[in-house]
Amino acid sequence: MSNEKFMDPGRLEAFYDAIIAIIVTVLVLELPQPATASLASIWALRTSYFAYLISFLVCANLWQYHHLIYNHVEKINTRIIWLNILLMFVFSLVPYLTIFVANNPNSLIPQLLYGLDFIVVDLILFLMAKTLLKINSNSEDYLKKALNVREALYIPFIILIVGFIVALLGYPIAISVCCLITMLRSIIYSLH
Repeated sequence: MSNEKFMDPGRLEAFYDAIIAIIVTVLVLELPQPATASLASIWALRTSYFAYLISFLVCANLWQYHHLIYNHVEKINTRIIWLNILLMFVFSLVPYLTIFVANNPNSLIPQLLYGLDFIVVDLILFLMAKTLLKINSNSEDYLKKALNVREALYIPFIILIVGFIVALLGYPIAISVCCLITMLRSIIYSLH
């Protein structure tokens, strides 16, 4: 018999909500202001807006996915807490990497780091999904559907790998484009 202690996920959800809210706030505060009140000045910032759009969608999607999962989770353990802390650590780099990519949209290193951050988030979510399924056997059917590893993790991972390959062939912005594709795909999938 295991002596593992289980906890209610409520406090973890509140912590997660607060962190996502802070990340979104930092994202918008880091957007540069146009030099003048003209369409040309706004257009000059298009890479910043594009990077912001992708990162905002990532935040919204991750929040929605987390809410969808934890709405049916009855208990968590210390491993889930630490996986979430690791997830928040990696995910908190999004504002920094968004600015890095926005300022260097055609540079390989910023794009690779941006895409790598998304891949690490997917890997942490995969480990979290496996652990949640293991310790929440009463909600297993719903969680198996919500934590559909193929739809939520494998396909985005493959899309991001394609972006990495295309980036290495000379088109670094492919990583950002693939990040956007995975987010739009995930949002569309969640609406069905």
